Amino acid sequence: MAPVPSGSPCLDLLSARACAGDAGAEAALFADLRVRFLTIAKRRVREDSLEDVVHDALRIVHEKYRGRTGERGMLIWSLTVLRNVIGNWYQSKARAIRRRVDVELHLLPDPQSGSSPEAAFLEGEAAAGETAVRLEEGISALARKHPRCGTIFRHILGSLARGGGPREISQRALARMREDEPDITPGGFYTALHRCRSRLRQELEAGTGRGGHV
Repeated sequence: MAPVPSGSPCLDLLSARACAGDAGAEAALFADLRVRFLTIAKRRVREDSLEDVVHDALRIVHEKYRGRTGERGMLIWSLTVLRNVIGNWYQSKARAIRRRVDVELHLLPDPQSGSSPEAAFLEGEAAAGETAVRLEEGISALARKHPRCGTIFRHILGSLARGGGPREISQRALARMREDEPDITPGGFYTALHRCRSRLRQELEAGTGRGGHV
C-alpha cells in the first residue's frame, strides 16, 4: 500500500480505503481519530468520563462512516459526531444533577416565603450542560466553605435517595441533622437551609461563596 500523507486528506484516503475493505486502513483511521478525539474531549468533559465519551463517538463513527453522504471530509464529519456525543453527555449530567437537587432546590418550600426563589433561576440556567456541571461543583465548593451547609445538603440528598414526598424527605433530613445537633429545632433547620440555598445560588452566579457562618 502506498504511503498515506498526514493531515485531514489522510483521513479521507484512509476512509476510502476502509470502505473498500482495507482492514489496515480502517485500523489506522480509527487510531488517528481516537488521538484527535481524546485531545478535544479532554478540554470539554471530566477525566472520569473521557474514555466513555470517546468510545461512544468512535462507535457511532464506525457504525455510520461507510454510509455518510455530503461534501464534508471525514475529519469534519467525525468531529461533528464527537460534538454531538459531548452535548449528550452534558445533557445527561444536567438530568442527573437536577434529580439530585430537585427536592432541595425546587420542592422544599422556602421557610420564609413559602416558595423556592431558585426555581426560576435554575429553569433558565440549568438547561445548559455546562451550568449543570457547575451546579454540582458549586455544591462541593459550598460544603468546603460552609461545612454546616455541606452537612445539610448531605442529609437532604441522602433522604432524597430513599424516596418519598417532600415532607417525608425533609423530616428525615431533619432527624439526621438532630443526630449532629440534638438541640436544633424545625425552624432553625429550615432557616439554615434557606441560608445555604442562598449561598449555593451565589456560588452558581458568581463562582465564589460569600458571607460568614450559617
